[in-house]
Amino acid sequence: MARRLTVTALLALIGAAALVLSAFQPWYQGRDPRSVPVAELFTGLTDKSGAATATSMLLPLAAAGALALLALAVRSKAAMALAALVGLATCVLWVVQQIRALAPIAFDWTAIEPGLRNAAGGVLLLLIAVAVLPTRER
Repeated sequence: MARRLTVTALLALIGAAALVLSAFQPWYQGRDPRSVPVAELFTGLTDKSGAATATSMLLPLAAAGALALLALAVRSKAAMALAALVGLATCVLWVVQQIRALAPIAFDWTAIEPGLRNAAGGVLLLLIAVAVLPTRER
């Protein structure tokens, strides 16, 4: 039981760190997530690069990381899954809006940069952590 909890803790910590770190790295063609307002994930990406950090994509990525750590502290599979879902939704919405902004034929999957790969890897690690998270003993 202690070994499973240790593995889960490592997975969750690395996954949460990867999500937050991804906000400080370019995702596609040098575009930094901190310059993309959260609202543009739903309305469409624009060429304007200027968003306050508090309203940028850093917000959902940091929230997912913090929620993952909280879920680990209270051993909640539901909260850990919610953290993974927030991270996944941020990634998927960004990719969809990026494809819409460029036209599907112009999107180059090989141009994806470390930020998006780290975010996707962080989500994957959180999903694995959900699967191996031991339940609390009473």
